[in-house]
Amino acid sequence: MKSWLQKKWNNGKMLAELKPAFFLSLTFCFMIFIYAPLELYINNVDEFWYDVYLLFPFIIKDFFLFLLFSIVGFLVVYLFGNVAYKIVLYCYFTGTVACYIQGNYMVKNLPPLDGTDVNWSLYQSQFVKSTIVWVIIAIVCLILFIVLKYDRIKKAVSYISVFLLLILVSTITVLSINNNIFEKKEYARFTKVDQFEMSTDTNFIIFLLDAVDEECFWQVWQEHPEYEDAMTDFTFYNNAMSGYAYTEHSLPLILSGEWFENKEPFIDYRNRIFKSSPFFNYLREQGYTLSNYDDEYKFEKGVMDGAFNNITYTKSSLWDRSLFNTRIIKMVGMKYAPYVLKPYCWFNVSMLKNQEMSSKDEELFSWRNDDFYKDVQEDDITYVDGKRFKLIHLMGAHVPFYFDKDVNVIDDADYYTSIESSMTVTMAYLNKLREAGVYDNSVIIILSDHGYNIEGEAVKVAQKNENETGRQHPILFVKGLNESHDLQVSGAPISYEDLVEAYYKLMNGAASDDCFAYKEGDQRERRYLLYKYLGEDHMVEYVQTGYAGDESTLVPTGRVFDAK
Repeated sequence: MKSWLQKKWNNGKMLAELKPAFFLSLTFCFMIFIYAPLELYINNVDEFWYDVYLLFPFIIKDFFLFLLFSIVGFLVVYLFGNVAYKIVLYCYFTGTVACYIQGNYMVKNLPPLDGTDVNWSLYQSQFVKSTIVWVIIAIVCLILFIVLKYDRIKKAVSYISVFLLLILVSTITVLSINNNIFEKKEYARFTKVDQFEMSTDTNFIIFLLDAVDEECFWQVWQEHPEYEDAMTDFTFYNNAMSGYAYTEHSLPLILSGEWFENKEPFIDYRNRIFKSSPFFNYLREQGYTLSNYDDEYKFEKGVMDGAFNNITYTKSSLWDRSLFNTRIIKMVGMKYAPYVLKPYCWFNVSMLKNQEMSSKDEELFSWRNDDFYKDVQEDDITYVDGKRFKLIHLMGAHVPFYFDKDVNVIDDADYYTSIESSMTVTMAYLNKLREAGVYDNSVIIILSDHGYNIEGEAVKVAQKNENETGRQHPILFVKGLNESHDLQVSGAPISYEDLVEAYYKLMNGAASDDCFAYKEGDQRERRYLLYKYLGEDHMVEYVQTGYAGDESTLVPTGRVFDAK
């Protein structure tokens, strides 16, 4: 065996035979372990908290590890004989070409990685298309391997592999240079500092439960009579309209009343609102200390300095290296794997941020219902003389669905149990304020940033439906200073652009049923800027001419707002 192997090597036969395998392995490993994660990172750089320097060690290690494994594998197969080697070469070449086409030309209509449970049955057409493409590629490659002479096959595999490799290398080089990916990331994030510090003078609290739809909420409400007792002193506005379908644009509107119409980069608009909206400036003038408890938003270093008292800076760091590495590979698989394998690659990409660390070892705020609920149960209220503003943004009923009504993590949670958990947390927080004697001297707004179309959500995502209606009807509860009465329900036609004016009135002593200009029975048109998920560069204006949750009276005006 030794002399045979030595003879093959000496006459150069083995080296020549393994040359296409080497080039093919190099191309495939570069595509999957270098190009793909870097391309995903560059094209979504603002979505990831980590910088490229954290990513590099993982992708380089994976590249060389799998390259070595691939080459050794080819060598072992080659020693078994030419037939086995040709079969493996064919399979590897077919897979490389198919992955390249799948990951670069068949990336539309992918399910979201935002935690939404994917109903894969809605993607049957994508399964079929992907399968057909892979089968066609396999057949074409098989014909070439049968028709061409072996020497030509080796040359074809080598040339095509090198050609694809050059395309990938040049593309990622241009992307890297044009997008300045080598800047170290350090983001401003929000900590738990002063989470339960309350003023003995005046508090203003916006308690935001994400994605709680009014109509679904009302179904849950009717099954829980204890909710009405817990929400005494509030006015429930059951005919409120959000301005947008998603948090990113809804929250700045809630805090400013200023619409975003794609006239400027969104990040400039967002930063301006959070840093110095007229409402926030007014609070500071009135002596309020501002705290923002949120883990959805992050800001570039320096942008929010002085805006909130609970800001820290985070750097790329990890607590679970193997988990991070696995998720990077799975994320690549969501683009490059055939559709039949994508269900095994899916995961909640937002969970990557749970590995983020504060540079000062301060505990970052977590929006999960169970995390905040635990803090409510375990932490004490502390008192200060100065006025306090708190924006508390919780997961509410946002996907993925984790919780039962008692805020336990369960496997079969759904949208309705998540609403129940939201109310359990809300009631616990309100009781804590009551027991601490800081409830009466607090303006409290409990609301959702937008509604949620539980029936049509999965279908719209799978089919990329332009019509993201069904998310325009959030919950809205309001309590003014020193209010004491049974729960009131108002059908006043409220728009979220009205909120800031209501805030001013509430701080000046207005009651919750008298803080809006519109009353029950009034008629008005309310604006709603609609865009599909991840398609905010194209907004379509609608007006609601009737009840907030009625989609039949939500009509387009014909105006659109496209990014420049």
